[in-house]
Amino acid sequence: MLLWCPEKDVASILPRTIRNRTKLSLLMEMTCNIEEIVSSDELVSAKQKKRDQVVELDSAKRVAKLMGESGVSIPPERETTLQKQIKEVVGRSKSNSAGGETEATSTRARGWHEELEELGEKFKDVPTDSKGRYIMRRIPTKIVEDPQFARFLELTRNFKAAQKRTVLIEELLQQQAEVDALDLQAHAPDLKESERTTALAKAQQIRQQIEEKLEDTKGHATRDEFEFFKHDRKAFASNPPLLMWDHRRAEPLKAYKEEFYPEKPLSLLDVQPRHPLPYRLSGAQLLFFRMLTTALWQNRGDNLTALDRIAPGAFDAVTPNVSSLTDPTRGGERNILDLTIHRLTPEMAYGLTKAWFDWPLRPNLGDLIHRGSLVDDIQADEGIRPRGR
Repeated sequence: MLLWCPEKDVASILPRTIRNRTKLSLLMEMTCNIEEIVSSDELVSAKQKKRDQVVELDSAKRVAKLMGESGVSIPPERETTLQKQIKEVVGRSKSNSAGGETEATSTRARGWHEELEELGEKFKDVPTDSKGRYIMRRIPTKIVEDPQFARFLELTRNFKAAQKRTVLIEELLQQQAEVDALDLQAHAPDLKESERTTALAKAQQIRQQIEEKLEDTKGHATRDEFEFFKHDRKAFASNPPLLMWDHRRAEPLKAYKEEFYPEKPLSLLDVQPRHPLPYRLSGAQLLFFRMLTTALWQNRGDNLTALDRIAPGAFDAVTPNVSSLTDPTRGGERNILDLTIHRLTPEMAYGLTKAWFDWPLRPNLGDLIHRGSLVDDIQADEGIRPRGR
């Protein structure tokens, strides 16, 4: 089924980062395969533009290979901004590699980067020393007193601080990749127990090193960005990748809002229901599924201990019965506390629903959905207006 959608809806159905993943996108992943055939190229949410460049490149390379094998190409005038940016980054990477340079890749595009480039062009002739620092005594007074020059110095300081943080985050992500590889190794069924113990001990040692470096930064920005990139890389490394965006077989064509009447950014989605459904739930189980996902997604940045906020003791009673949660080969974490809610796979969500439904001491569903604001959220899903409002 081909469906034209406003861009704000596409962001919910087909997110491009783990943090933008919603319970709606989880449900779609369980029941459909969705590809974006035409993109408006106007992402409504600024967060949608902040994907890890490493993941974006790897995803684009995979799609480029598939397109090459299928003989599919995109006319230059129909290439999206993202596709053009990726081409530029690939070109810079090749140039840097040829010159023996490296480029920090886990960067986010900032709105003020363009302003910094423009100001840098304006003040490119300002004298600097051998280390690139501005020699204030040799700068004309009219430039020193120019408000734009003050702004230029401020943005330059911000850029250098961001660069330093980017290098540190990339180093931490490389260490995290070692931890993930060791966890996978330790999960191998034919591994000797002594080798498994050694791998887990080494993984724990590297985890401690990561935590110490994060503590030394004495700020939330570095930790937040590290967590952001870490979960996106883990989701992409899953087999298959967690986000449906990374399952695409071709890049979308660019559409201009002027091509629609009335002028409005739209995207064309190809929605193909899965048949047969890989995760089948009975009517009663589906109610529990909706209750669980609604409650969990209120705390989607947390781990699964959020189950205890729904019903005391739920975490210890339910999670041991869902093997995928602690299986690194299925998107899980050996330490379940490291698994965030927005990384739950369809298999995990299905398993949690089954385990919850089979829990002999589970609370009454009616009591649960009327607790707090949960009833309002579920009614909103159905388009029901709560009483008295």
